[in-house]
Amino acid sequence: MLNSFTHEKYVYLVVLSGNLLALTGDASMSWSSPVLTKLNSTGSDNPMGAPLSEDERSWIASVSGLGSLIGVIPFVFLPDLIGRKPSLLLIGIPHMISFGLAAIAKSVFTLYVARFFSGISTISCYVVLPMYVAEVSENSNRGLMLVTFGIFSHFGSLLSYSAGPYFSMFWFNMFLFMFPAAFFLSFLLIAPESPYFHVLKKDYTAATKSLEKLGRSNPEAELEKIKVEIEGSKKGDILKTLMKKHALKGSLIALMLTTFQQLSGQAVFTSYTQEIFVEAGSSIKDSATSSLIVGSVTFFASFLCPFVIDKKGRRFVLVISITGIIIMELIFGSYYYLREENYDITSVKWLPLVCLMGYMLFFSIGMGPMPLTITSEILPGNIKFFVSTVSGIFGTISSTLLRKNYYVLNNNLHYFGTIWLFAGLSTFLLIFVLLVVPETKGKSFSEILKKLGK
Repeated sequence: MLNSFTHEKYVYLVVLSGNLLALTGDASMSWSSPVLTKLNSTGSDNPMGAPLSEDERSWIASVSGLGSLIGVIPFVFLPDLIGRKPSLLLIGIPHMISFGLAAIAKSVFTLYVARFFSGISTISCYVVLPMYVAEVSENSNRGLMLVTFGIFSHFGSLLSYSAGPYFSMFWFNMFLFMFPAAFFLSFLLIAPESPYFHVLKKDYTAATKSLEKLGRSNPEAELEKIKVEIEGSKKGDILKTLMKKHALKGSLIALMLTTFQQLSGQAVFTSYTQEIFVEAGSSIKDSATSSLIVGSVTFFASFLCPFVIDKKGRRFVLVISITGIIIMELIFGSYYYLREENYDITSVKWLPLVCLMGYMLFFSIGMGPMPLTITSEILPGNIKFFVSTVSGIFGTISSTLLRKNYYVLNNNLHYFGTIWLFAGLSTFLLIFVLLVVPETKGKSFSEILKKLGK
């Protein structure tokens, strides 16, 4: 038997391997920021040979959302049918196909196909990986393990912002290809199947072996707890549960938070970061440097999130986060307005960078992680997975529509109008949070349900 310290290191290694997939997902989402700048140029960095139209670039930014909507469907069922580990390995394959195709693409259609494959994996990872991490972690370190998911995700975005502008299309995609490949190989070799899946299939011998491998001090007692949890999650018809007031209210909160997470502007700011800095005429002439700074702020802010949440509570942090986002967007929109009205803005050309840094900071400490956290705390067990998946689909639809219509919004509302639109939608969400979302910190599940049922 391995000693407890070795077992703990083993679990960390397993979660680290899985988080390479989380890293790949956000790297893929931020991929379009440096790439769209290349595809809008006439230089040798553009493998298409000529600048792409706004419509073509918007499809490249958004077609991954269509892949997500289709790709998530089988992964709602596969974890319970074939297991968590095989499902995660399958999720890694479309990422590798995506980066491989994008590396050799000479036509815009090939890029569309590449981005579609990328989308198949992205949302599916957010559905399956947190489930797996929660099931292989102990109660004492489950929170820490789940927090690393967000940290690795933000690091993936930072990789795209830092490498994309300076590598050719081929080498940028080959660089990113290494991460899903490393995930696939390492996870295949070292990761165990979740003991929860074995219990679900009534293979208690395999479940016990999995628990022993994960270093549980009393695998037999742990096995009994898992049996009780799985039986409890099966109790109650989903439709009947959804008809109850607390479940309806909890589902509405989950849908609103996940959808408006994207409508706050995050989908646009992530995909078009570099183009935004070019258009805004930032004081930092190199738009790639500005994007890298924003990516760095997002990454380091992800470390603050767990400490702030534990001290101040979910609802309080969410309110501060949304308020900060609104202020940043109002200022950023005003900058665009003054620029379009030909005011002298020479002395405040640093505002675009500060506003996007501020947006990402406030987003990372609240609006980024809170929808998933609050959703997991307010929903009954038998509808949690269903509602979380539906909420994720709504969020993906919102993200896809924003990315596809970004240029349309700018052409009709102007740049300042688009940013102010995001601020208005965020204001609507803030009012909703203040009126409807309960504080869950330090409250039992029964107390939360009682609050929602009022």
